[in-house]
Amino acid sequence: MLTCWGLEECTHRRGSGRPGLRLATALLVFLAGPVAAPAQTLLPPAEQYTLRFEYLWWSPSPSGQIQRGLGDFEGTVLDLEEDLAIEKGKANSMRGAVRLGGAWKLLGAWTSLDFSGDTFAERPFLYGTLVARFGDQIVTSLKGNLISADLEWDFAQGEWGFFGGLAGVRFFDVDSVMVNVATADRVAETERLPIPVLGLTGRAYLGEWVSLEGELAGITAGSRGHLWEWFAALRVHATENLAATTGYRSLSVDGRDDRDSFTLKLNTWTFGIELSL
Repeated sequence: MLTCWGLEECTHRRGSGRPGLRLATALLVFLAGPVAAPAQTLLPPAEQYTLRFEYLWWSPSPSGQIQRGLGDFEGTVLDLEEDLAIEKGKANSMRGAVRLGGAWKLLGAWTSLDFSGDTFAERPFLYGTLVARFGDQIVTSLKGNLISADLEWDFAQGEWGFFGGLAGVRFFDVDSVMVNVATADRVAETERLPIPVLGLTGRAYLGEWVSLEGELAGITAGSRGHLWEWFAALRVHATENLAATTGYRSLSVDGRDDRDSFTLKLNTWTFGIELSL
């Protein structure tokens, strides 16, 4: 009886090892074929794609707080809605997925952020080097991008849909500007922040033409902050390749560093279209 603990040992004992290698390769292909094939064919027709693209219309009203100190002075905690009158803005998203094979997918998304506010200060406050008196006109803008990239593994698949886990990163590239029109004081900042995340995702088909999808991703750093993002969507499939979507999306970001802090919450309904190829 020949017992081999590694390919090198088998090759050494049998000479060139080529016939044994060919036999092992053929056996692996024979065994893997029946296992791999059903995983793809048992999926709903709409899930048997190579490339998927989705566009979402999303217009949330930002809520949260910001604070920026200066030297030994703590900055005033400012509410985005009450103190700065930040209004609803567009944050439309483009999402894509590439099936790498079997249960693995590569996901990517881009969201454009564009929010602004124009108000008169209802109380004196300090924000970095900007000092506002009662009645000063304050103009604020938040513009930038949220980019995400994830690797997804579907550990459960079937005719009903799929359920899996993901690991990836959320990258914030945001420019913030606050101007006191009365004094011309101005504070401008650029934040580029990569945040690793873990999450769960899944989609269930309620028949051939209707499906439900959900996703939760995020991470926490304790008192230093957190990021949580989740969405749920209902899809009505016109064909195997085209679907209309409606759902709800929520994003919560909280970061703290010494005397500075930033909290942003975006959540509202979404509407979109999905194309699978």
